[in-house]
Amino acid sequence: MAALRRTVARLLTAFLLLLTTLMAGPALAAPADALLGEWTILIPDAFPGMVFTWRVKQDGTYQEDAQRGVSGRRTQPTMAGHWSIEDRHLVFTQDTQGFIFEGDISGNYYSGSLFLQGVEVSHFCALKGSESPGTCDRLSA
Repeated sequence: MAALRRTVARLLTAFLLLLTTLMAGPALAAPADALLGEWTILIPDAFPGMVFTWRVKQDGTYQEDAQRGVSGRRTQPTMAGHWSIEDRHLVFTQDTQGFIFEGDISGNYYSGSLFLQGVEVSHFCALKGSESPGTCDRLSA
């Protein structure tokens, strides 16, 4: 009888854990640690032919470099900024020129709109790692 009670208690505990997980809904939030590291960005409307790289740091900052896609020649000094995330909505704000990247992240893919002084100037897409997204034709995150 004691063994039956323990089994029922374990089953009930497992059921309650499962129910709690299901009631919480899908895990849509992107963990901040998953953002850390290198990202490769395309900004096709405002900067065609350019490839940007972000190095995202745990302290909420990032560094940005840019180069021409074909020649690989650097086109700007290293710039810096800060980032914030809420659920899947990710915002990168460049400190020096005031560009703001705002969009949603899905796994290793991030896409959205680039703003300057509150005006949308381009769409963009980014892929985590050193590989270019290729195009931004993929559906938004």
